[in-house]
Amino acid sequence: MIKGNDTSPDHTSLVNNIFKPFSDAKIAVACIQRNGDFLLVNRTFADTLGYDSQHLSGESFLLLCEKKLHKCTLTRLAALFDEQIDNYKLKRNLLKKDNAFFTASVSVSAIKDDANKTIAAIIIVSEISDSIDQLLEIKKLSYAVENSGSAVMITDANGAIEYANARLSDITGYPLDELLGNTPAILRSGQTSDETYKNLWSCILANKPWRGSLINRKKNGSFYWAYQSIAPIIDKSGSLISIVSVSDDISQIKEHEGQMEQLAFFDPLTTLGNRRKFRDELNRLIATPETLSSALFLLDLDHFKQVNDTLGHDAGDQLLIAVANRLRFCSNEHYTAFRLGGDEFTLLVTQVKNPSTLEHLAAEVIELLAQPLQVGSHEITITVSLGITLIHTDGDEASDLLRNADLAMYEAKRIGRNTFAFFKPHMDFESKRALSLELDLRHAIEHEELSLVFQPLIDLRTGRITGLEALTRWHHPIEGDIPTTEFIKRAEETGLIIPLGKWVLRKSAMLMTQLHLAGYPYLSLSINISHLQLKGFSLITTLHDVLHEMPFLAEKLTLDISGSLSLHNTSQIVDAMQQIKGMGVGLALDDFGTDFVSLELLQKMPIDYLKVDLSFIQKLPNDHDSAVITSTAIMMAKKLGITAHAEGIASQEQQQFLLSHHCFSGQGNLYSAPLPIDELLCALDENTGVFTDKQIFVPDDKHLQ
Repeated sequence: MIKGNDTSPDHTSLVNNIFKPFSDAKIAVACIQRNGDFLLVNRTFADTLGYDSQHLSGESFLLLCEKKLHKCTLTRLAALFDEQIDNYKLKRNLLKKDNAFFTASVSVSAIKDDANKTIAAIIIVSEISDSIDQLLEIKKLSYAVENSGSAVMITDANGAIEYANARLSDITGYPLDELLGNTPAILRSGQTSDETYKNLWSCILANKPWRGSLINRKKNGSFYWAYQSIAPIIDKSGSLISIVSVSDDISQIKEHEGQMEQLAFFDPLTTLGNRRKFRDELNRLIATPETLSSALFLLDLDHFKQVNDTLGHDAGDQLLIAVANRLRFCSNEHYTAFRLGGDEFTLLVTQVKNPSTLEHLAAEVIELLAQPLQVGSHEITITVSLGITLIHTDGDEASDLLRNADLAMYEAKRIGRNTFAFFKPHMDFESKRALSLELDLRHAIEHEELSLVFQPLIDLRTGRITGLEALTRWHHPIEGDIPTTEFIKRAEETGLIIPLGKWVLRKSAMLMTQLHLAGYPYLSLSINISHLQLKGFSLITTLHDVLHEMPFLAEKLTLDISGSLSLHNTSQIVDAMQQIKGMGVGLALDDFGTDFVSLELLQKMPIDYLKVDLSFIQKLPNDHDSAVITSTAIMMAKKLGITAHAEGIASQEQQQFLLSHHCFSGQGNLYSAPLPIDELLCALDENTGVFTDKQIFVPDDKHLQ
């Protein structure tokens, strides 16, 4: 109950609310104002002093004190209300109603408003005789745990430390005399969440023990992890009289846990989140109800292998670290970067308002990574291909979304690299078709369900056949004829080009043996090989075995090499060419003009033929650019001592143009389409070596000049 006082209505409400939990408490609690007048007293306080609570209302606390101590009491209260001190505790002889004195422990603490101004004081009174019994029990416990390996602390009900063992002093660095009389707040670091402390005190005030981890501060300012068991001590009446805390320093355990987490969830090279961390975050996004959109970016460095092969793996690692550091510029609360492994990185993007936001971010990432990087003594410019898929919109399974982003990334590579592409449903269909094509092609190679056709190679001056080019065909049992460019490309992408090339070499060699036995020993054989076949030992080994079985074939065999040779390990390729030449086998550079080959590399390669691509021949003689490119290629071949050969000749005018520029070797439908071996045998004229159903144009002397 509050009598008239000088507190404001707001302060009155605040004091009432604070005092309310103590109204029915078993400990003696009162609330006073600056002049010592009582504002509130609980029943236990009134009973302890022998008064009726109504009688004390409006009276002064000085009524209970010895007269000689009135001035001292008011001075201490003034210091409290002037914010010079927040609390104090002392021993006093208090006067009961019956004028009998009793020795009491008096604890006085400030009550403050929101502006941190002291508006009242709360007093807790307990008889010293009870406290002595409690202290004896505490000392017994202290003796029992003094040599414990755990840190033990005991406080009174107000939080003042009454006991601490030597282990607590060792851990915290505080001497015992600095701990005793203080509160556990001396160890607060500011690193433990308010929620943790809220849960802790909720348990204690409910007379329940609490266990958990706190980040505490030592005297030297350093932090340590403490695993603490904190339990309230309750007297027979149910009142809180003490709090016991037993703790252990678990900093090393936490450090070990941190190291294990780092290994488990973070990439050791770049320190970005790893694949496991990425999957956890992706699954979290998937489980989040859809409000604004989220997206997955998958990034793959273009031609990263070339950096490893050229500069070494250390330089490659430095490059990956530099890329990761740049991706951190994109990382904030809405963008998080991860490294999946190798040269693959991801960004998880949240709070996306519209697709244009993603396009803008993707362009920024690509531009950022395209800036030159200093790796050791080398300045490297790296580009990325980036695939984008929308979470929820494109799928709700982590594996599906990752596959979608992968498909989109490969689409970005297909359209030119150093760009981005969004996942589209048709990509999934194309992916499944590519997989189906791979499986069927593998089966076709293993069961020899492919076939060969042969296109004659012609001496344009005489019209006579000089040789045959072996071409692979695949008639799919369901889809019919599969375009050669399609299944050859898939074979190169999947590594099936190696067993396919081996089959073509052996099969065509056997058919050439058949032709030689049929009376055409002068015919040469040209076989297409991929640049990928030059990178390993498989081709060399197979070629060695075939020539061992059919030694006559060496001088008749030419291997036509296709592919972008400048983008691969040229020294390895040139070395493989030298080995092939050492076996007596000829070499041709196929599809010249469509794939970039430097003149320096062209000089190094021991080739015998330069085959001008049919895309230029078919536009002759009227297309100016094709005419210039073709004539230049023929002239360059002549200067290098190489035989120029034209592909795809379809008209007399094209043949005449080639002859006028001194290109005397070619092939095309003007002479014959590619034929199976049985049809080829029927069409050949055994005596002339020309086709009996074709009229070969034989130029006059002026065309040979």
